[in-house]
Amino acid sequence: MTDDLTGKYVDLGLYQGQELLVLDLEKCTRCDECVKACADSHGGVTRVVRDGPRFGHFLVAISCRSCHDPYCLTGCPVDAIHREGRTLEIQIDDHCIGCGLCAHNCPYGSIHMVQHDERGHIHEIPRNAWPSREEAEASGEAGRHGADGPVRKARLMAVNCDLCTSSLSGPRCVYACPHDAAHRLPGERVLELATLRRVPLEEDSILARLRRMLWGNPTGE
Repeated sequence: MTDDLTGKYVDLGLYQGQELLVLDLEKCTRCDECVKACADSHGGVTRVVRDGPRFGHFLVAISCRSCHDPYCLTGCPVDAIHREGRTLEIQIDDHCIGCGLCAHNCPYGSIHMVQHDERGHIHEIPRNAWPSREEAEASGEAGRHGADGPVRKARLMAVNCDLCTSSLSGPRCVYACPHDAAHRLPGERVLELATLRRVPLEEDSILARLRRMLWGNPTGE
């Protein structure tokens, strides 16, 4: 069982994740409060999809993993996607030209493409309506030289989970879960929990982290 989990851990690229969004399937009721909370705090467009690979008793949701080595940062023609210093969130700036290259480069489907209409409203567009990789590369090449990319009816832009860094409560998807089923955990912790099943997941909840910060570990371990 352990070897199977380790193999799957590697195959799914979970070792890359510094902040995986995992849902405890023994607690999750599929209420989608995590998805709704994300959408409510990001202009109506969620950065979380309650779907993804199963790993042990977890669902690894489709959301930014804050990878150790992010593939999405490679090749942006206008340097619109980046990570600052020691922070974990992947930031996409407003000068994104919507070429879609970062979205194509992310192997985990975490980056979404959205459309800004003439009224300023944001709408997510389905993957089959994205620019193809060839179009993305051509548009990116044009962007490097200051020329206009392919003409589109509305401005496209890539968006990604920002870990709710502006929120004191932490990631809204975690905070909003009424069943304590949603957690942001590093990949190695997910592997440990899935393998051992001896350490309660609650030890990594937001309240538990605050308790440890305020009072330390009461067991002295």
